[in-house]
Amino acid sequence: MSLVLEKIKSAMHGNLVVMIVSSALWSVTDNLTMPFYALYVLELGGDYAMIGKILGVAALVRIVPIFIGGYLTDKFGRKQILYTMTYLMACVALIRAFAPDYRFLVMAAVLEALFMGLRQPSMSSLISDSTTPQNRSLSYALWMIGPSLVGVLSPSIFGLIIDHYGLRTAMQWGYITVFITGLICAYIRQRYIIETLDKSEKISIKTDSVKELFSNFKSTLLSLNGQAARFIALDIVFTLSLGLAEPYFVTYATDTLQISGSQWGLIMSLVTLIHCALVLVVASPSDEKGRVRFVQASMISWPISYFLFLSSGNYLQLMASRICVTLAAAVGQPAWTALFTDYCPKEHRGRYHAMLEITWSILYGGGNYLGGVIYQNMGVKAPFQVAMVLMGMGGLTSLFLLKEPQYKED
Repeated sequence: MSLVLEKIKSAMHGNLVVMIVSSALWSVTDNLTMPFYALYVLELGGDYAMIGKILGVAALVRIVPIFIGGYLTDKFGRKQILYTMTYLMACVALIRAFAPDYRFLVMAAVLEALFMGLRQPSMSSLISDSTTPQNRSLSYALWMIGPSLVGVLSPSIFGLIIDHYGLRTAMQWGYITVFITGLICAYIRQRYIIETLDKSEKISIKTDSVKELFSNFKSTLLSLNGQAARFIALDIVFTLSLGLAEPYFVTYATDTLQISGSQWGLIMSLVTLIHCALVLVVASPSDEKGRVRFVQASMISWPISYFLFLSSGNYLQLMASRICVTLAAAVGQPAWTALFTDYCPKEHRGRYHAMLEITWSILYGGGNYLGGVIYQNMGVKAPFQVAMVLMGMGGLTSLFLLKEPQYKED
């Protein structure tokens, strides 16, 4: 135990602490509304396909801002982009709070996608810069679980509020609190984050032509080796699969078992707590024993957990199977994230993370849209079944393609 605490202490310093603290504050309120977002779309007049359309459109809108954000992150640094976009994202919550119908949720999603797209490469690069190859999985684990753990009770409490005051009123209150805490979070980042990109590392561009912009991204692609390409290809399969099913866990639960807001809130609180615990448990072994075995375990167990979820016949079975989905994700999550950083030199990380975010946006957003259409037209189980097949093929392929990286970037 003392050794684990010593490792945690060595990883917790500087910008990583600031990011965990600020994100934890936001997580307390964001976890109020996020688990019930799909139900809010339905409440404001949308249908199942509209849930997917909103998420899909937002994902596509993010593409160009991510591309630009990755370039700006490596040219001008991480800090300014990070806190400026955080301020703007906080303001989007007010649109959701006072939305008279689902069309305003579309507007909010588009604006948030623009700001998030510009911000994400700077945030990802800042976290990557704050890790070392020796403690990378542990650092990412702390980054993942710190904010989530603080907000673990939010879904349960908010579920009770929904049951008592109704979904629409509760969501309005929730988004107002998201706005307030978002502003505080942005100020903390503005005040305490330290820039990690030295002037010597910033890319030097004499003109801002489109040709030069694309040339710089091309050099980033060429810096990646075959191991990175194979891992990214498998990640593509799982990103699409998650996009198909993830937004519809809550609608499946309410449609098939008619569970209440408080019941779903309790499930999500337990899911968050168990996720945090397992991520922390597997983080250090991922650094010490190799990342790939943990990623493979996640890839293999994910489709099995989806099968268990679809087989649920009552509330307790639904809870247990949803926890299994989280266990499958958590066992490989620190190693999965660390592998992306292992493969990329520091001076390319802004553009590298931008390209990853663009890929994820297209696939996850496209999956959200297709999942909504499939859910509405082919049945409530169909999106999960398609995801299971894709994950199963990806998991089996990983046993042959994935190898431990021979060299890990700083």
